[in-house]
Amino acid sequence: MKRNLVRNKLLLVFFTCAGKFAFSQFTFKAEIGRIEQSGFHKIFLTPELSAKSNADFSDIRIIDEAGKPVPYILNREQPVFSEKELRTFTLVSRKITPDSNVQMIFQPGFGNNLMQSQSDSSFVIIMQRAAAYRDASISGSDDLQSWYTIIDRFILDAGNYGNAEQSVQVVSLPSTRYKYVRITVKNKGFQPVDIIKAGSLFSKSIFGKYVELPAPVIRQVDSSNRKSYITVHFNESYPLSKLRFTISNPLLYKRKLAVYDTSGVRSIKVAETMIDPATDSLVLDAGKRKELMLVVENNDDQPLQFTNVTAYQLLHFIIADLQPGKKYSMLMGYPEAAAPVYDLRFFSDSIKVVEEEIAVHAPVPYTSDTVKDVKKSKLSFIWVWIAIGVVLLSLLWLTYRLIKDISNKRQS
Repeated sequence: MKRNLVRNKLLLVFFTCAGKFAFSQFTFKAEIGRIEQSGFHKIFLTPELSAKSNADFSDIRIIDEAGKPVPYILNREQPVFSEKELRTFTLVSRKITPDSNVQMIFQPGFGNNLMQSQSDSSFVIIMQRAAAYRDASISGSDDLQSWYTIIDRFILDAGNYGNAEQSVQVVSLPSTRYKYVRITVKNKGFQPVDIIKAGSLFSKSIFGKYVELPAPVIRQVDSSNRKSYITVHFNESYPLSKLRFTISNPLLYKRKLAVYDTSGVRSIKVAETMIDPATDSLVLDAGKRKELMLVVENNDDQPLQFTNVTAYQLLHFIIADLQPGKKYSMLMGYPEAAAPVYDLRFFSDSIKVVEEEIAVHAPVPYTSDTVKDVKKSKLSFIWVWIAIGVVLLSLLWLTYRLIKDISNKRQS
């Protein structure tokens, strides 16, 4: 009984020290502002916070006043991503022919183009779900009189994928320009399939949101080798996601631009593009950088005059359950930290966020309570490891004695 009591106390001491020691690896701490409402809150990761954390924010931790971790979800903006948009057609007419075929005529209604002119697209047919297959064809017309084939024959499957009540079938069509499109379904004496609507899938690009970083110091040198070198220096290392250039002279230009990361000992090329009056920005990989070198090839033209370079980071924010009356802090500044894994990520679609703006104070150097106590007692950092080692050895010794006692009892 006494052995179990000693073992439990040693375990408590070990895990308490280990938990505090884990947080001691973080070097910066930012106080989270006062919470007025109960529930999930959105906390934006400002440039001040990103300058002290890892480029992927893997070292962000939220703790309460008792030092307990608070689970959160990290939302990351993407520079650009594509999304499919269904544009439905206007139903012009629907009739059943004497041979029980169904003919439905639709008008696309956007630019008189059934398809995207640059490539093939998709014709989407939405039906009432049924266990039925029919031969069908698609044709096009500009005057509702003369019809021309688009697809001679395909199988219409009313039991295709979709939701519980409706079935969706996507038919790939060639690039076509007709004002009207007709779908003919051959029922061959059976009851017709109930087609609810039709449309076309179009790709839509959605661009991410950015946050402007503190203004860098810019210095331009026009060399005799027909190149211009523009140094962009920041006061901190930031995750650079985009650069925007302001060029005052000349009005018309088209030059090759290379971007180098000169923050370290060696220069590393991170981007290359052509710039002109219509292309005034460049997307980067969001790596943390403190200094860049822009190299412009002028050839035989006069050098470009860069009046400003603006830098941005992609918008990132955290969603966490915060309660009024409690104080919360954000820890960061641990390069080797792996991103935390919380169960909360499985419920991101069902979380309702409180509409309350939460401010986060500027990060300051952080020293955990464990390290403070060590400093006060004039113990070096290595003594913490020695103490943990002693606890581990004690646990091993107790385990050995326990196994030996059990073995002796079995033999007796």
